Amino acid sequence: MGGGMAMHLAYRFHQDLAGVFALSSFLNKDSAVYQALKRNESALPELFQCHGTADELVLYSWGEETNKMLKSLGVSASLHTFPNLNHELNRTEIEKLKSWIVKKLPVEAQKANE
Repeated sequence: MGGGMAMHLAYRFHQDLAGVFALSSFLNKDSAVYQALKRNESALPELFQCHGTADELVLYSWGEETNKMLKSLGVSASLHTFPNLNHELNRTEIEKLKSWIVKKLPVEAQKANE
């Protein structure tokens, strides 16, 4: 539910963010996010999304459809697929997310993180 909430907050109310990430998450087909984006004319936060293909709680196809819908509405979105991963995290996923977050940080924060 955290990824869905993050997408709602970012794309409906806080479009000034540098980015948003969603892990094993999705939006309903009639989500208010899609309706808001249809009326949007401003720049949108980038989406970093990860999903395991073996997820039985939040189906991979749901996450994939969310990614496609957001892209069609102007969101710069990436979907990182993890074969045979269930509804869980793995080290590679966390490392990719960390790398993405570090790239989003201001230069001063990046230097402190090195």
